[in-house]
Amino acid sequence: MTSFELIGTMRDRLEDVRQWRGQLSDVMLTVSGYSMDLTGIRGTTDRIPGGDALAMLGPWAPDADHGDDLPHPDQVLREWLETIAERPSPGSWEECWRWHWDHTPRILESPWAEEWQQDLTALWWRLARLTGNAPKNEEDELQRRLADHADDLPDHARLTLAQLESTYPGRNLSQRIRTARSKENARARVEKRPPRHPFDPDENRRYLLGDIRNHYPETRPEGTVYATA
Repeated sequence: MTSFELIGTMRDRLEDVRQWRGQLSDVMLTVSGYSMDLTGIRGTTDRIPGGDALAMLGPWAPDADHGDDLPHPDQVLREWLETIAERPSPGSWEECWRWHWDHTPRILESPWAEEWQQDLTALWWRLARLTGNAPKNEEDELQRRLADHADDLPDHARLTLAQLESTYPGRNLSQRIRTARSKENARARVEKRPPRHPFDPDENRRYLLGDIRNHYPETRPEGTVYATA
C-alpha cells in the first residue's frame, strides 16, 4: 500500500500548485520572467515583466510536450486526468484539480504513479520559483523529501553517509557508523585479525540500506521484521 506520508506530500504539492497558480497574475507585474526567445533557448538578456508567468497563464497547444522546461499547470493536470481516467477532463481547471486531489491514493497505486509525481513536482518547482515560494536552499528541500519517503526506499538501495543523515535525521547515523568501524578496526589490530564489520561500503562509499536497517532497528519501516543473526 502507498504510505500516508507520500499521499500527504503529493496533496501538499497539489494545494501549493492551486494557490500559486492564483498568484501568477500578480507575478506578471514584477520583473520575474525570462525574456522570450523564438529559438526556445533561454537568453542572457535582461528579464522582462511577465515572461514565464504570462506563458503559464496563456493558452497551450494540445499537442505540446508538457515535460518541457515550462510545464503549463492547466495542461499537466488535464492531460494526466485524461490519461489515467481515460475520459475527457472536466470543464473547469478547479474541477480537474479536485479530481487529482480526490484520486491521489489511486494515482499513486497506478502504473502512472512515478511519471505523474515527476510532472507534478516539475510544475511545483516552476511555480514555486515564479511566485517566490521556492526553498532558499533547494538541497534542503530535496533532503526533506528523501526523509519523508524513507520507508519507501527499497532494501537494495545504497546511500552515502551524508544521504543516510538526510534520510534519517536526528539519529546521528554517520557518526555512529564511523565510531563503530573505528572501534572494530582498533580491536582487530590488537587481536591481529581482519576487522569484522556488520556491513561495508561499496567502492563509492555507499552502504546497503538493508544492512543499515538490520543493524539499526529504528531505521526499519514500521511493521517490518528482520531476521537476526
